[in-house]
Amino acid sequence: MKFGIITTERDEVVNDLIRCCENLKIDYKIISPSSIVAGFGVDFKLKYYKSFLDELNCYFVRNLGWESFFRFDVLEYLNKFVPVINPPEGLNRASNKFLTSMLLELHNIPQPRTIATENINEAVMWVDKFEDAVLKPIFGCRGEGIVRLKKEMSIAVKLKTLTEFKEKYGVFYIQEFIEPIGKDHRDIRAFVVDDEVVGAMYRIGGENWKNNVSQGGKIEVCEITEEIEKIALKAKNALGLFYAGVDIIESEDGLKVLEVNSTPSWIGLSKVCETNIAEKLVEKIIQKI
Repeated sequence: MKFGIITTERDEVVNDLIRCCENLKIDYKIISPSSIVAGFGVDFKLKYYKSFLDELNCYFVRNLGWESFFRFDVLEYLNKFVPVINPPEGLNRASNKFLTSMLLELHNIPQPRTIATENINEAVMWVDKFEDAVLKPIFGCRGEGIVRLKKEMSIAVKLKTLTEFKEKYGVFYIQEFIEPIGKDHRDIRAFVVDDEVVGAMYRIGGENWKNNVSQGGKIEVCEITEEIEKIALKAKNALGLFYAGVDIIESEDGLKVLEVNSTPSWIGLSKVCETNIAEKLVEKIIQKI
């Protein structure tokens, strides 16, 4: 078994995968996406320095970076010869919040009311209709660039915020803000591998409405209920992923999916989860291929 790990950086997740490969006696190779070369009509399809990428059994995509969408195309090409986890089509869908919302809608999976538009007048109108709204970049992660807008704000403040946002991101992706059921702002991160939810945690923002661990959110173990399992599996499958971190919000109407992450970290979850997530993931990948 020869296992490739495609990543722009050697973070805690990559180190955890390396430890897992060493424990399971699996050969591995770290590959920087910026140094992959694709060839057509020459003596190779894809290579990394002097290595031919079709010689490995599987590739795990940790981090492609945002420097070039060409890297997604390279993964599509690589996937024709060797299995890529997550599949390139799924990575592309999950990296785009608009496509994610579209697929959740088409598969009848509950999500907050959401609007996507380039029109600033429409954006203002829907912020007022939602009364409390969250403005997000269509492409982005870790809670970066997210802004909260309320109807009660002055029109000048809303227009200034929306204008600056449009200049930076181009498209408005606006979701209604879901009020917390309890005293704390929290959501659920369910970690799904193949056909199993292997762990779940609460991400708690406290007075800060952003629950991302990267934004200072605290974590607690979350019991995997039948409802969590059902919605997390449906969301992962809707996007065509092998594994995913599914972000779920509790509302008075039941659970709703906020986001589906196709390259999720499990380091925080591992602190409150008894399952060795890296080993579970690698074992499931081996079974798949």
